[in-house]
Amino acid sequence: MGLFKRIFGGRKVTEESIDNGPSLEKSEKTNLAFVLLSKPHLPNAKTIVKAFREFADSGEKLIPLDEPSGQKAGEKAIILDFNSGERSFVALVPFAVPDGEAEHGVQFSLSGLKKNFQLQPHHAHLIVSYNAEADSPPLVQLSRFTSLLASVIKVAPAVGVYWANAGATHEAAFFTSIAKASGISPRMMVWSGVSIAHEPDGRLSLLSLGMHQLDLPDLLLVAGKRSEGDALPTLYDLLTYVAGRGKALPEGDTVGRSQKQRLPVRYVPSPIDPNVQVWRVELP
Repeated sequence: MGLFKRIFGGRKVTEESIDNGPSLEKSEKTNLAFVLLSKPHLPNAKTIVKAFREFADSGEKLIPLDEPSGQKAGEKAIILDFNSGERSFVALVPFAVPDGEAEHGVQFSLSGLKKNFQLQPHHAHLIVSYNAEADSPPLVQLSRFTSLLASVIKVAPAVGVYWANAGATHEAAFFTSIAKASGISPRMMVWSGVSIAHEPDGRLSLLSLGMHQLDLPDLLLVAGKRSEGDALPTLYDLLTYVAGRGKALPEGDTVGRSQKQRLPVRYVPSPIDPNVQVWRVELP
């Protein structure tokens, strides 16, 4: 607990408080994820910095700093600064994420949809945080954090990454393969998980899980029988479009994957939280 207090200034840190809570400093927004390890191991800072070059946008760099002052034996962490002046921490926790929480998130990742896929067991994890400037655009924040996570995953004995604010646990190789591509479209597949269900009438229902990170509502996409094969690509294409747009679509507007496709936008309560509004689009 001492190490965690030194990193986060003694504040109580949860996934909810990190994005929305009043305990955060007004000048920062903290991104957080857990890299799941097959064995306890804290990568060398310089190896993370080197790996970062493979995933980062042009001009972005990481600079390793000394370990937090007063660090005690058994409390392992490193500090990395972005050349933008923003700061990140990587801290080793020598046990698994409790209560099967990380394993639960596998079902919401595209990597978990592979036939007979099972996440390899993890016996430790790395807390990876990125303290972004509050005025840094959300897309820039997510992109930098994705590159940072991919760099840590590449040089650690990682089996996956539990990114609660994306609503999913992604398999390690899937995450790094996606992170190699720049731009919104490919990275949207790790920025937002997807919950798959069915409507009362049997139609396929897909709900995105991570768009609040971009200050945008999640999307509920409902697909008829003949559109089921297009449902996932359409979901992520529409999420990419709205993320690039930077603001929510108005009620009654239309969207589509082509100029001919005009799908009406409606706002409805989320099927997993009736207090939250999501935008609903139906494929025939």
